[in-house]
Amino acid sequence: MYKQYLRTVIGSMQERTNSDTHEKIVSIFSITLFVFRYPLAGAAIPSLKQHIKRREIYYVDCKVNLCFWTAYSFITMPNTKDKRWNVCSRIAEAKRIFSRINGVEFRDNYQGFDFVGDIYNFINKEQINVHMYTFEDNPPHYELTQNYLVNDSDKQFNILFINDGINAHIMYISDVEALTGFRYCNIYHKQAFRIGDKNLQVQMRNHMKKCQRNDGKIIKKVILEKFAKPFVPHILSNKTYKYLLANNLTHLFKPTRYYITYDIETLEKKVNEKFGDSSQVTATLIPYTIASTIKLASGIHSFYQDIRTDDFLDKWLEQLFEEAKQVKKDNKYIDESIPQYYEVPVIGFNSAKFDASVLFKNLKSKDWTISKYLGQNTVAKQIVVKHQSSSIQLRFVDFKIYSMQHKLKDAVRDFGNGLYKKGRFPHEFININNYMNELNKSEPFPIEAFDNKLRNKKISEVKYKKYLVEAAKHKTRWDYLKHYNILDTRVLIEPIDYLIELIFKYNVDMLADISMSQCSNAIKYSMEYNGFDINGDYNCESTDKSIEITQNYWRAKVESYIEQDNKKDRDSSNN
Repeated sequence: MYKQYLRTVIGSMQERTNSDTHEKIVSIFSITLFVFRYPLAGAAIPSLKQHIKRREIYYVDCKVNLCFWTAYSFITMPNTKDKRWNVCSRIAEAKRIFSRINGVEFRDNYQGFDFVGDIYNFINKEQINVHMYTFEDNPPHYELTQNYLVNDSDKQFNILFINDGINAHIMYISDVEALTGFRYCNIYHKQAFRIGDKNLQVQMRNHMKKCQRNDGKIIKKVILEKFAKPFVPHILSNKTYKYLLANNLTHLFKPTRYYITYDIETLEKKVNEKFGDSSQVTATLIPYTIASTIKLASGIHSFYQDIRTDDFLDKWLEQLFEEAKQVKKDNKYIDESIPQYYEVPVIGFNSAKFDASVLFKNLKSKDWTISKYLGQNTVAKQIVVKHQSSSIQLRFVDFKIYSMQHKLKDAVRDFGNGLYKKGRFPHEFININNYMNELNKSEPFPIEAFDNKLRNKKISEVKYKKYLVEAAKHKTRWDYLKHYNILDTRVLIEPIDYLIELIFKYNVDMLADISMSQCSNAIKYSMEYNGFDINGDYNCESTDKSIEITQNYWRAKVESYIEQDNKKDRDSSNN
């Protein structure tokens, strides 16, 4: 999680939006640090069942919070072929160990082992290294999480730490290699080597030599390229174009022309909840309709779901994955040996802040999961969702990362062809309390329903008459809402197509990049590269006249320096 957070922060720092260019960071006046603490390890928890079955994991059924100490009893009282200690003996041994290390008798109200306050006292008194392993479920595997080491100790204590978010439990690991599939460095226990690797012994031997020499520190060396590589981002950042250029097949290069657009309509639910002294949430957004338009080689079509259907967001995602199969097929190259991008773009307008956050909890289920995330907690610049069975990948992005328009109608006006315009809907009039009653009506919305109290604006008579003409085509307000929602996704098609073709003039695939800054950088170098002949001779010939150093020239030079020294009263005797 921490590594993913770092990648997200770095990616966010490298990207700039139009708003960022109007601001200059002059200081950091506050910072928040999140500290995550292991819960106390105690009695058994329900999630242990799948781990107890493993023969490498030793579990002791104990009703009190003794799990760390019962796990350690397998070190002080190991099982042998002749003797296997029963549960009662292990609990008794655990209590003896507890008393010896802590200097007090064990009591049943003991809360559990605290890694913050207890672990270093334990390893120093017992002179033993503790290696903590955890279980990750996506994909299912066991991995090393933490080492607690004592200098000059070769005793090892391997434990499995299972945490359900509230409670935790510890069990003894008898065979780390069988459990994890890795062999760890015997010296500092940081480097792991896959058991199935045929070069395991050689790699282990080489690593341990370095480990001893560097005192366990991993020292990374910068290895420079033998030959300088040209900086051509429009080539090197696109694996498809790079391959085609190398094979003299650039005439086959094509942009990602087929994609899906989406839009979510939300209702405001007032909550007015306070968090601390200075934070208050006034309202939350509840999604109640969602629509998508799919652009394929065969044409354009749309689909829609709303809150009247149970789990409508999940059903929309199911249909989205089905539609994405054809989008992926249309974007593919006929020659499958050509490296290409298989992620299907799903584009919203201003979706990074709103739509993606509303949809986020539905992007993880038993059928699909988030495989990539770029952005911050409140702004998702890119989310890639992968289907577990079909392997279809949806790449959710915001149209605003490719343009500077703050409003959808501005993007349609600037980049559209004039056939479609954004519709009108009384968002403030419809709320969580009245939406079902109001949308079931068949008559058009009254003119006062379109009043914008936030901006103190009213709809003009001309615009309202245009709305009435459109509303007359639909039986109910639900039908009009469906039309409005789909229209918001349909009007995006022409602006996206316009930008795709505009940027492709410079051999740059817009939807393969993650921002306008990346596209513009690629375009800049593409324009410079345009006149470059890869087979041309670019050996530089100097046109400067050579200087012939004669004795008279050199004498005059020296006398000039001596004269300067004399003027500055500098000692020139040793010159």
